[in-house]
Amino acid sequence: MANNGSPETPLASTAPTQKRWGKHVLLAVIGLVIICLLGWRVEWSEVCGALKSASPVPLIGAFLLTLLFPVLNMVRWLTVLRALGVEMTIGRAFRITMACWPIGTLTPGKAGELLKAAAVPDRQLGIGSVLAERVIDVGVLGVFGLVFGAAVGSWEAIAGGAFGAGGALGIVLFAGVAARILAGKKIATKLEGLLAVLPRLWASPGMLASCIAASALNWFLSMLQLWLLLDAFHSPASLLLIVAILPAATFVGLLPLTIAGAGTRDAAFLLLAAGRVDSAAMLASSLVYTLFGYFFLGAAGLPFLGVLLNNRSQENREKINDRT
Repeated sequence: MANNGSPETPLASTAPTQKRWGKHVLLAVIGLVIICLLGWRVEWSEVCGALKSASPVPLIGAFLLTLLFPVLNMVRWLTVLRALGVEMTIGRAFRITMACWPIGTLTPGKAGELLKAAAVPDRQLGIGSVLAERVIDVGVLGVFGLVFGAAVGSWEAIAGGAFGAGGALGIVLFAGVAARILAGKKIATKLEGLLAVLPRLWASPGMLASCIAASALNWFLSMLQLWLLLDAFHSPASLLLIVAILPAATFVGLLPLTIAGAGTRDAAFLLLAAGRVDSAAMLASSLVYTLFGYFFLGAAGLPFLGVLLNNRSQENREKINDRT
């Protein structure tokens, strides 16, 4: 990966290639199989009935919340960049954020975020900004799970929250040690980028607080979206319960087993809400939650991704022409 968005940067390498499509198809099949197997716990006729009888007002409200997610993601990233002294316009940051969604939907672990790293002239700061964002995001979600899991008395939710919060804290505390142990490997380069960014964030407490607040608001709106979907499918649930279980289900969905966590996250929601929420409504809500937050935004980001890759290709051609 080279500076200034050269052909070796993630901007050129994260777009799906022909070799990767086989993996994407496999992940999609696994997700469909898991969703089909959920029929052992839930009658699909009941799920279809819940979808058909949805109340329009909460359903529309849940959809409209989807439109805020890219904005909050952009705000969080811009906040990190400004703490680093990196200048970027709101328009460009939004276009890059939207371009990340299609790749992030197709690839496990939000690999589309690498497009952000490639947009920063300094290679190390670009990688570090993305990792810092991710660590903060996971840590905030983990705290939600810990606090509200304890409030509703769900050990599974507490465990999920502890996994996220503990993992984020562990990375912050031991990134330096890990970078030295893994020196020479790709992951060491990423950790060094994170180590270059973290001190600057600590030195800008206002920026750090803004970044944490953007993550917290983004996750709360995701929880509110799921709560509204349950209401739309005539199974209102406690918002406290949704806030408690969504972190654990989200972390399960991050396992690199399916596309966009489809199937794995749905199964986790069913298990975590068992006995507290109607299973058919829970599955219907989880499926629509994935449709809105992942596949809809992924499709909406395709034009942005196409323009971004086309512009980068044109810039590379111009550089080649200048050399010749």
